[in-house]
Amino acid sequence: MKNLLTVVIPSYKSGTKIHKHVQNISKKIKIIIIENSQDKELKKRLEKKNRNVKVYLQNNIGYGRAINYGAKFVKTKFFFVINPDTKIFKETLKNLVIAGTKIKKFGAISPKLYGKKEKKIKKLIKLEKTLNGGAMFFKTKIFKSINGFDENIFLYYEDNDYFTKCRIKKLKLYTALNAYFYHKKKGSSSATFKNSQEKNYADLINAWHGQWSKFYYIKKYNGYLYSYMKGVPRLFLLIIQLILNSIINIKKTKYIYFKIEGLFCSMIGIKSFKRTKYDQNS
Repeated sequence: MKNLLTVVIPSYKSGTKIHKHVQNISKKIKIIIIENSQDKELKKRLEKKNRNVKVYLQNNIGYGRAINYGAKFVKTKFFFVINPDTKIFKETLKNLVIAGTKIKKFGAISPKLYGKKEKKIKKLIKLEKTLNGGAMFFKTKIFKSINGFDENIFLYYEDNDYFTKCRIKKLKLYTALNAYFYHKKKGSSSATFKNSQEKNYADLINAWHGQWSKFYYIKKYNGYLYSYMKGVPRLFLLIIQLILNSIINIKKTKYIYFKIEGLFCSMIGIKSFKRTKYDQNS
């Protein structure tokens, strides 16, 4: 399998979780880590102990762009992307490679979310309209031919965008029902922050990008008229929430303001520029 598969892991302040992933993946499989928080110590430790691991330091280029960057170094037929806050099981990678080998052309295959109930299905591969972005298996040649993820998106909706692009290009999406992974509940973070101030500021940045990326995604596939029909009422609602919370819950106003700014910047065509002040060299 070492000649067929590479594992790519985008990382942002996820040192402890990254170490666990590396320990659980066969030493015969190459692992590429895109470290978005410039953790030089993590790179030093991992590469010293693991000959199959290569860590590339980046200054927080975003999730989708990090995957695109990692894919440039992939030389195998397939590669598997996994979030630091996910867990894969013993046969996961093997069964994904088997599924990918059987299907000649596909946009992506995800393992089955562990614990999610399914109706009885005889086939081991299920056709899907969308997948869980926490764990994705790609055919390298196809991923590169369609230019991977949209690099205009820094955070949120990058997987939605990729799946929509696949559907447009008639590249099918699948779940491999005999390959499993576990992903923490929505809203959890794979990052470990130094203090509450850093964590709170990260939440503000997430709020900004959530609004920016949603409007950008809607506009990209539905046009200006539809996106503004959705975006303008949302903007006014957020402004009303800001005014009300300035009276009843002042602590929440900053969070809402970041949402307003993110949405407004997206609506007037400003690129996704917002970054946390706690990033190194930002």
